[in-house]
Amino acid sequence: MALAGEHPGGPDHATNSAVLGDLAISYRDVAGLIPYARNARTHTDRQVAQIAASIREFGWTNPILVDGDNGVIAGHGRLLAARKLEMTRVPVIELAAMSPAQRRAYV
Repeated sequence: MALAGEHPGGPDHATNSAVLGDLAISYRDVAGLIPYARNARTHTDRQVAQIAASIREFGWTNPILVDGDNGVIAGHGRLLAARKLEMTRVPVIELAAMSPAQRRAYV
């Protein structure tokens, strides 16, 4: 159990907290999000339909991760599903403190 002011991830997590900081969910326009052009993960139409069905039934349980310039770090399938559902805004967590190398490794 973490004490007040301690991160629940324990002392080893302190290294990562400089990159993550306090996570906050905000909402961004779908049209303004930029998919990572070299994303290795692809999604079939069937997968996108399944993600869209999940969002429709359960709502957003996993926000899209973006960098400080609205570039998608993780959640490309969720973004495609949001477009399929004709959503205009989606929840995101901005990870602006990640270095370019960290973003590439995470994607």
